[in-house]
Amino acid sequence: MTTHPTVGSAAPGPAGHPVLGMAPAFRRDMLGTLLDGFHRYGDVVTYHFGPRWGPRAVSQNVVMAHHPDGIHEVFTTPRVFSRRTTGFQVLTEFIGAGLLTSDGEVWLRQRRTLQPLFTPRRVAGYTELMTAEAERVAADPTVAPGSTVDLHHLMQRYALRVVGRALFGDDVDEAIPQLQRLMPILSDLALARALQVVRAPLRWPTPRTRRITRERAAQYGIVDAIIARHADREPGAERDDMLSRLHTARDPETGQPLSTEEIRDQVLVFLLAGHETTAGALTFTLHLLGRYPEIQDRVAKGDADLVRAALLEGMRLYPPAYSTERLADVDTTIAGYQVPAGTRVMLSSFVTHRHPDFWPDPDRFDPDRFTGQHTRPRYAYFPFGGGPRSCIGEHFALLEATVLLRTLLARYRVEALDQRLRLAPMITLRPAEPVRAVLRPR
Repeated sequence: MTTHPTVGSAAPGPAGHPVLGMAPAFRRDMLGTLLDGFHRYGDVVTYHFGPRWGPRAVSQNVVMAHHPDGIHEVFTTPRVFSRRTTGFQVLTEFIGAGLLTSDGEVWLRQRRTLQPLFTPRRVAGYTELMTAEAERVAADPTVAPGSTVDLHHLMQRYALRVVGRALFGDDVDEAIPQLQRLMPILSDLALARALQVVRAPLRWPTPRTRRITRERAAQYGIVDAIIARHADREPGAERDDMLSRLHTARDPETGQPLSTEEIRDQVLVFLLAGHETTAGALTFTLHLLGRYPEIQDRVAKGDADLVRAALLEGMRLYPPAYSTERLADVDTTIAGYQVPAGTRVMLSSFVTHRHPDFWPDPDRFDPDRFTGQHTRPRYAYFPFGGGPRSCIGEHFALLEATVLLRTLLARYRVEALDQRLRLAPMITLRPAEPVRAVLRPR
């Protein structure tokens, strides 16, 4: 859907509530609101939050860019579009200043230091671990033939065990129930805080900030306990887990190590964000395969390209990282529309992955979109972000997910019990309720 602006004009968009702007619509149905805005107004849409004519402190515009050309511009020109946004400020409050949330020279140093831990060759070394955990899922007593399972619960456990063993060289079974309880709570609190036009500092003892502080402390308590247990294991013994590598990693340009606080924050990001996005991608892909048995039977034959294509198509329709944002640091334009300095610019893979100019019949599940050759623009598809800030864990996540799909589908036929899923767009895209399926032996 291509729009043709008057040069220098502001992008069109819905009026919203006269006092609250689009905040109620976003809280009620964010994904539906974004899709409706795209279909009504085109590739660049303005959403206003707060009173229409209020001061900037309580009144602001958010510009959504949906065309791959605009997304390319936002991702690849960090001098124009920075990450000093409300959303990343809130994430930093919740999970610290790790690779996901840091910026500028701090981020660049962290990225240089951590990149060697995530090369394709290094990641391939986790294949045996991932395979063992996938076999464990397939043999789980709760996956009794013919019984109903919650795919999301199973995939969360799988992803947590994989990332836990990769990080610490040990299982994190005792922490899994606590993390599964905390993740939706923290995501809900973070999203609600990010959508507030005016946010109280966390040091102010309001009911909301007290709850955030309490749940955040519980989250760090879990991570600190696992790190402490790791430190107590066989002092002096040679270890090959990711946490040990974080302690020995050095910036290749300066030789500087990560601080104790930085290591803690990286562990938190890898453990929480690393498992949540992969679990979501697997859940949604298995659900889709469970609705289309003829496609599932093709994928179950184990062809590596088709297994990967099914996963990529699952992430097209249900991208776990369904939105991100930047801040325009200078006056600029996107597709000819004005974007004044200080404007938040949002990108939504959930919407762009349904752009009919690049995805014919966009709501149809069709893994063959990702087999063979195609001529789509680079940013018609961006489940792992883009530009210099693309996800460092992409290779790890794709390997982890394809190993699970091959293993589970070789043993079971997945039958989805629900035709449609209710979605919960929090910090990541999650199912709003159990994703029910029956697993039957092949």
